[in-house]
Amino acid sequence: MKKSKMDKQAVKELMFGGVNELMRNSRYYYHSSTGQHYCRWTDDGKKALLEYMDLMGWKLREAEELDLKEKSKQLVLKGLKGETI
Repeated sequence: MKKSKMDKQAVKELMFGGVNELMRNSRYYYHSSTGQHYCRWTDDGKKALLEYMDLMGWKLREAEELDLKEKSKQLVLKGLKGETI
């Protein structure tokens, strides 16, 4: 069975959602209503964020490759149809 790959928009939403969820947990991110200078990632948060970005980085590259392949297919089809590229 062939695995389907995610498109770039899906990966963007997953990345945003994952980082946002980590930031909502005080174990990973300290948020202060005083201001930006008082907010910070905890040590556990830095580790979790790095692991998460390692995982999502692969998905991002995969989605980028899929996007480029699709664009090149569309250019070839337009060229074969005699359309202006």
